[in-house]
Parts: sequence; structure tokens; C-alpha cells
Amino acid sequence: MTGDSLTSQAAREELYDIIRGDGSFETKAQAALDIGVRFLSADSGYLARVDAETEYWEILVSTEPFDGEAPTGQEIDFELSYCRRTVDSDEQITLHDAPNQGWADDPAFQAQGLHCYHGTTLIVDGEPYGTVCFVAEDPRGEFSDCESLFAEMIARLLERELERQQHETELTRQANLTTVLNRVLRHNLRNKLSIARGHIQLMADSATESGEIALQSVDTIIELCQKARDLDQIISLETDPEPTDITALVRAVAERVISQHPNTSIEIDQVDSVTVSVLPSFERALLELIENAAKHGGPPSTITVCITEVSDGVEIRVSDDGPGLAPQEAKVLETGSETPLTHGSGLGLWISHWIVTGHGGSIDATVTDAGTTMTISLPQQTESTTDSHQPTLKRAHDQYQAAFEEASDAMVIVDTEGRIIEANPAVADVYGVESQQLLGRPIAEFLPEEFDYEGAWSRFQTKDSEHDTVTIVGGDGVDRRIEYTGTTNIVPGHHLIVGRDISKRTDRGSR
Repeated sequence: MTGDSLTSQAAREELYDIIRGDGSFETKAQAALDIGVRFLSADSGYLARVDAETEYWEILVSTEPFDGEAPTGQEIDFELSYCRRTVDSDEQITLHDAPNQGWADDPAFQAQGLHCYHGTTLIVDGEPYGTVCFVAEDPRGEFSDCESLFAEMIARLLERELERQQHETELTRQANLTTVLNRVLRHNLRNKLSIARGHIQLMADSATESGEIALQSVDTIIELCQKARDLDQIISLETDPEPTDITALVRAVAERVISQHPNTSIEIDQVDSVTVSVLPSFERALLELIENAAKHGGPPSTITVCITEVSDGVEIRVSDDGPGLAPQEAKVLETGSETPLTHGSGLGLWISHWIVTGHGGSIDATVTDAGTTMTISLPQQTESTTDSHQPTLKRAHDQYQAAFEEASDAMVIVDTEGRIIEANPAVADVYGVESQQLLGRPIAEFLPEEFDYEGAWSRFQTKDSEHDTVTIVGGDGVDRRIEYTGTTNIVPGHHLIVGRDISKRTDRGSR
């Protein structure tokens, strides 16, 4: 075997064109391996993720599958891989005829029967990451210096691509974090403050019930702000994953939840012990899910946590007997992103989502009549993921915000109690009150006494939309005839009402 079919100059030029081009890391890596296969006259090439400490070995990218090796995404026993020797060596491992080079008794040769192996260690951010390898079943002549240098060039270029991908992933996660914090704080914080403002306004001459509601809203704000700060710290914290006994970790979290919720019963169904490399923040993800189940189950709450070891990691299922996860919460976990019309009500599930996806895992929600099951799928090794939808989400949010703020029609968003939680500047021309002064006030306050508000509001909430006219008793003492369109649940539990003053049109029609 020789590399005569592809000259070194042509191989280098082709390799550089691939690395400089567009495409994902996997696409570039596979194309680079294809060039290496041709240049080294190998049967196949692959990039493997290798961790000698945990004896973990998995093919991440490969050319066409070859005899004796696992296909991409699967694993073989670490001790049966040539790569175990590569990551322990300061030099490349080059085998052109393994049994005649003293490797006849090596477990890798015994298991795979590959005479040729050329392996180079990948170093990412100063630490061994894996290997770039080229293999063949049949023996050949010794690898030349030129061939070994080219194989090393492939490894070094792929190292740079891996580092760039990881850095871009972190930037994307930070950008997404900013979007989540901005939207949740803008939406939830302002809404709760609006409700508090409306009730506090009544406290001067009403019973203490309004004061209690205001206090509850303030407590919710404090909890929300604390979770926002926790999420910021979790995402920005830079630590290394460590092998962790997941069973012991779940038990510790369960004890902590029971201490805070003594009426909660937690049953743990698990293997004796399963160890996975996780970041310290993973404990917080478990805490949020189990505590959420305790808060919303029962009463009294009954929770089952099932831990199952799978081929590539572990599954943790947290099941409760509550009314079920709200559809918008499940949608957030499914998409991993927010839009103006889809958002979570708080940060608890977001914290779990960010931590688990930061480990390369996922969270899935299953809702039945018996309750909700949250399933964490966690890989053996922590990997990062990206969100390619960020620019689209930002544009959608900007367009929504501009349409709301700059509209000539009066727009208000009301909650399920009929209280105004957001209003655009145009409301002053319809309600006779500036937008800030509307926040927290019931919309019923601006309707005539003879208007059947309770009946109309009940009917409105059962519809998708409604178009009608009504008289608004303005805060400035002026009655206005309003043509309005109401849309229910633009965000679950929040309704949009768009109104336009048609008083002058009505007056002209009555002459």
C-alpha cells in the first residue's frame, strides 16, 4: 500500500479547502478522513472520543464502516481498541503489520484482526480528547514520514475545528441565556409587579385580602429573581465533569426535598450504582425536577424516581401524581427555546433544561391522567449542544415588540382575572389613562355599571377570538364607543384586546 494515488501537495490543498469551507464539524471531519484514507491507502478512518480515566471509547465520525469495528455512535470495549495505547503515548502509533511488530497478543489485534493502524492523539483545550485513526485489514509497507505528517496535520486541523465549535457553542448558550433572562424577567417580573400595584392601590380603603395577594406576588418576584441569578451562575461556571454516583446523588436530593416538603413520599427504583461524569450543577437539575414534582403533586405528593443504566449513559425518570405539566412548559422543554407566544412560567424547568442540555442530554415530558413523568437522558460523557434558531427568535421578538409598542390601536394584555398586565402607549386615547397607570387595574373598572361583565368575561374565555363594540368609561371622565377584537391565550392565560375609538363614526351615523 502507498499513497501514490494522491500527491501530498494535492492532499494538503484539498484538506485546507475543506477546513476553510462551510459546514458542520462532522461534515468537515468526515471529508478530512476521506482524504486521509486515500492518501494513506487505508480501508477506513475515524475520529474517536477517548477517555482513558473512565475507559470510554466511542466513534464520533467515520468513513464507511469496516469489518471488526463499531459503526459511528456505538462503542466497543476500551481494552479492545488500539486507541488506548495511542492516548497513553507521546507519539503516533503506526502499525503496518501488527503481529510482526510484536502486537500479536494485544487484545485489540486479537479482537479486530487489523494489521494496519495509524493513530494520532487529539488535544483540545490542552487536554487529551480522542484520536484520529486510519486502519486496514491487510499488512503493508512501513508508513512514511510524509504519511505520518499528513495524518498529524489532519488531527491538528480537526483540533482547531473542535475548539472553535466548543467556543461557538458557549457563545450561543450565553446569548440564549440573555434572551431567556430578558424575556422571563421582562414578562414575569413586570406582570407580578403590575398585579401587586393594582392591589396595593386598593389597600388604602379595602380589606386585608388585597394586601395578602400583593405579598404573594412580591414573594414570587423574589423567588424568580433568585432563580434567574442561579441560572446565570450555572451557565457561566467553568468546571470539569467528574465521575459521580447518580444513585447516591438522587438519594441526597430526595432527602433534601423531603426535609422541605415533609408530606411528600419519594420512592427510588434504581440499580445498585451507576457512575456518569457530570458537572456539579447536575445536582441542581435534579433538585428542580423533584422539587417541582413535590410542589405540584398530591396532596400528599407521591413521587417515584427510576434510575436505569443504558448503553450510552443513564436515564432518570421522575414521576408524580399531580394534574400534569402545562402544555406550554412541555413545549419549552421540547424546543429548548422561547418565542413571543411560547414561554415557561418560571425558571425552574429552564434551569434543568440548560444544565441537562449542557451535558449533551435531554429532558422529555410525558403527561397522562396519572400525572407527569420527566425523563432525563444523560450520556456517559458531557458534550455541548448549540441552538441554531437564535437569530430567528430575536427577529421574531423584535417584530412583536415593535408591533405592540408602535400600534395606533389601543392594545392591552389581561390575565385570567381580567387585570391589565401590559398596555401600549395608544391606550391613553381609548381608556383616558396613560399606559403605566393602567397596569394591575381590572378591565371591568372601565365598563358601564349596567354591562354584564361576569357573563361576557366567562363567554370570552371560551372562545379563540371575539369582535364586537362596547362603551369604555374613560379614566378622564369621557365615555367612548370602542370597536374591539379580543384574542384569547396569545400566551396561555394571557389575552390580547385591541380597541379603536369609533365614537366620532357613531355620532356621524346617528345624525
